[in-house]
Amino acid sequence: MRIIKKFLFEYKESIVLRRFIKLFSVDSFVKASGIIFLPVYLHLMTQEEYAVFNYMLSVIGTFGLVLNFGLYVSQIKLYHSLRGEERASLLYTINVVLIVFLIIFLAPLYFFGWDDVLVNSLFSKSIAYHDYRWLILIGMISSVYSCMLLYFFMAEELVAEQQLYNLFRFIIGTGVGISAMYWLAGDKADIRAKAYLFSEIFALTFFFRFYINVVRPKMDVDLAIKALKIGFPIMCSAILGIIVNFSDKYFIEKYCSLADLSIYYLSFTLANIVTIIFSAFQNVWLPLFLKEKDVYLNLAKTKKTFLILGAVFVIVALFIWFGLFVAISFEIIDEKYSGVLRILPYTMITCIISGLTGLLINYVIYWNVTFLTILFGVLVACISLPLNYFGSKFYGILGVSVVGVLVSAVQFNLYCIFILIKKKHYANI
Repeated sequence: MRIIKKFLFEYKESIVLRRFIKLFSVDSFVKASGIIFLPVYLHLMTQEEYAVFNYMLSVIGTFGLVLNFGLYVSQIKLYHSLRGEERASLLYTINVVLIVFLIIFLAPLYFFGWDDVLVNSLFSKSIAYHDYRWLILIGMISSVYSCMLLYFFMAEELVAEQQLYNLFRFIIGTGVGISAMYWLAGDKADIRAKAYLFSEIFALTFFFRFYINVVRPKMDVDLAIKALKIGFPIMCSAILGIIVNFSDKYFIEKYCSLADLSIYYLSFTLANIVTIIFSAFQNVWLPLFLKEKDVYLNLAKTKKTFLILGAVFVIVALFIWFGLFVAISFEIIDEKYSGVLRILPYTMITCIISGLTGLLINYVIYWNVTFLTILFGVLVACISLPLNYFGSKFYGILGVSVVGVLVSAVQFNLYCIFILIKKKHYANI
């Protein structure tokens, strides 16, 4: 009873907790529904089709972050330092820069077929990238603008709109995706990808009006330069992230099988529930974190939040593993996915460490030292590439899963050391 009273008191007093619960209530429903429908997807798709679809999503998501050129971070960072018309000008300026850069990068890439060379370095011959080439292009562009929209909602602290946007995407994507795979014959990975893109574009078209209504057509060169200075290191970090995010999948596909890759993807699908919880919290936390000028207050809040989130993540991880065990035992999920139980603890630990690292990465934006993401990214990439090679070649998906834990732990410690050094610097001022 005392715990309940304490929670209700903190709920009334804490704007972060109130907003998090409002946002998480929708995100948790969306994610929980996704898990509920997971047996349906696994029934309608072969292991190979499931692996291919998730590989496409990985390409779209990872390259989508690169094609944002880090401007989504510039948007939320600069937004809080400006007022009124300056904010409207910032949004216009950033989007003009974004469109110009997208044309400069994507036009020659696709016209000369360089994308085949680039992406085939991430695909083995078992996945025909060319068959999904245009779907991936459309997916990357929609991913870019979806990210810009979500970070705008975060900057404006429009929690309700963000909830509706995520819910809209889920309902349409799930309804169209399952219906299309059930009624249409053919490559289920291709069918589900098209349904996914339809839902993304439809939702983006409907909700982007919130963004456009604030924009005013006034170009500001100084703001463009500031945005690029903040965004460029983030983009470089995202490029390095390609190595980290794809080296595991590339080597699994090379030395294992698509069935193994489907098991690996399923383990991360389940473990990413932890990531969803962190993302919901981050969407509320980051705008308030960047507004706070008192460094020591931010550090104290981060420490408290770190401990609470860590405990929540561990509890959630235990429920996930037990839930999967029950689902396989009662044949809700096919026994051919039983290998997930062996690697799921490692992928969940990886996601827990990565989520907690996200709290620390916020300080890179807070202190305007985004170049550190490049330095740390290089170190992590240099470690993950050889480890994933040896891990997959000699120990299969289990080896790669263990490597994920080691690499995420290294990244976490790098940011811890950085914050400790900065904290000591402030103490000496």
